[in-house]
Amino acid sequence: MAPKRVEKGGGLSSDGPPGRRVPGIRDFAYSRRLFSLVGAAVILGLVVRALLVPEGFGSDGHHRPQAPAEEAARAPIHQGKATCAECHAEQFAAHERDAHVAVPCEDCHGAAGEHVAARTAKRPPEEGRLFRKLAQANCLACHRQLIARPKLFPTIDVAAHFTKVGVKVPDTPCQSCHDPHQPLFLERPVSQARIHPLIHLCSDCHHDPTVEERELPAGHVVTFRCGDCHKELVADVGSKGHKDLACRTCHVFHADSPFSGRIHKNANPRFCLLCHLEHPFKDEDAVPLIASFEAHREEMADDDADLKKRCVDCHMESAIHALRPSSAPGAVTPTPPPTAPPTVPTEDGPPPTEESPPPTEESPPPSDPGVTP
Repeated sequence: MAPKRVEKGGGLSSDGPPGRRVPGIRDFAYSRRLFSLVGAAVILGLVVRALLVPEGFGSDGHHRPQAPAEEAARAPIHQGKATCAECHAEQFAAHERDAHVAVPCEDCHGAAGEHVAARTAKRPPEEGRLFRKLAQANCLACHRQLIARPKLFPTIDVAAHFTKVGVKVPDTPCQSCHDPHQPLFLERPVSQARIHPLIHLCSDCHHDPTVEERELPAGHVVTFRCGDCHKELVADVGSKGHKDLACRTCHVFHADSPFSGRIHKNANPRFCLLCHLEHPFKDEDAVPLIASFEAHREEMADDDADLKKRCVDCHMESAIHALRPSSAPGAVTPTPPPTAPPTVPTEDGPPPTEESPPPTEESPPPSDPGVTP
């Protein structure tokens, strides 16, 4: 049997049917389909690009000249807290004086564009309703304790926080105790709180939970802590019922800069009740609880004056710490000098000036039996 002979580049078979070509190394007929598919894909991509790329893109780099006008024509999604205040005046007033004053309403409730449109058009209440679900995740988005978050920002470890305040139901929503519009029930607005130097905690740098209980080692960098100015009060707290709480648990500190901030001296009974009000989810043996502040005050009152007292008026020295000298009974609060009345011309001549004050008879200040000169 004679061997097959294939011509280079493709040719006729020596034993096949007449005219039949046998593929060779220079025959590219088999690749036509591949190139056809690649070409079709390129053409399809160009068509899709022409349909999807916005008008004007590439005429001035990556900026489209039409973009500003298009964005300006879109309906606003966020409305701003001034819009919220038009219908929710009570919540707005509480929000503006408490710790969340710098947090826009829509950070928690979501964009209000559809909500405002629905209410303006008087559509059914279920249309455009904003989020109201009470859940830990809503608050923990900002307040979960993370190493990356600054220590001066209020954060919690949920399990440790619940143990300290006696919450026995793990999934209790934060809003069961804290009103998001006034989470601390501050007596005075945040802007009126006293400016205070930055307070340092050992845990600002050290992550060991027991580090706050240790003495500073020799050669440690200088830090500013509560005991540096309030040594007697800090020592007194250690013998009272609130000894396990840091000073900043009650005297909440908000940093304004790396050097100072504002500290709140808050005696509002509702602030105390954040820990001491009875709830079904609280353990009665963890912290002292009362069913109602009004009922408790009425039960303990001896006279009408007692009905006006706050928690700290009775429990300050016995459960928290001793009063500061300026707050102790009988202490004298300095009185600012009286404002001089406006001077007016008289028939005797021009009003007296600072260079030539009129002679006056200085009366001695009233004596206070509780103060020793």
